[in-house]
Amino acid sequence: MEELTGPRAGRRRGREQRAHYSRRAGAWLGWWVLLMSFWVILDDSIALDELLAGAGAAALAATLAELVGHQAATRFRMRAGWVVPALGLPGQVVRDTVVVFAALWRRLAHGEQPPSGFREIPARFGDDSDEGVTRRVLLVGGRSVAPNTFVLGIDRERNVMVVHQLVNEGKPAR
Repeated sequence: MEELTGPRAGRRRGREQRAHYSRRAGAWLGWWVLLMSFWVILDDSIALDELLAGAGAAALAATLAELVGHQAATRFRMRAGWVVPALGLPGQVVRDTVVVFAALWRRLAHGEQPPSGFREIPARFGDDSDEGVTRRVLLVGGRSVAPNTFVLGIDRERNVMVVHQLVNEGKPAR
């Protein structure tokens, strides 16, 4: 009887398995750094016992996040250039907060209804690769952070993002 060589069905070969584990370890480390950063920001303490507690909590949460991502077969591919537009988010949140509160004041004081409505913003849909899906998720999430704008979706055929604004700042959607 001939002996079969190679991995069993569903198993990875040597080099592929090592790359798989290193990718998962890198994802775990990314989650841990992000979550530990949040801990330090929120806890506002650099005492050793506080940092150790945060490191343990971040390690547990990173393990769970990586496990869930692996089980769901979710792939996260990001480019460093996508982070640059996020630097303007705090300013946009402040500006939109002022716009929304001004509209609320006008509504309460004078009974004016804000000119809310839908808008179309040019946005490339892209492909269905892991990188394309990640870009769209970040684009939709980033546009929906500010209180005046909520993204409803991206139209694949026309390459536009449809948003709703409480106080419409541009021309309405077609």
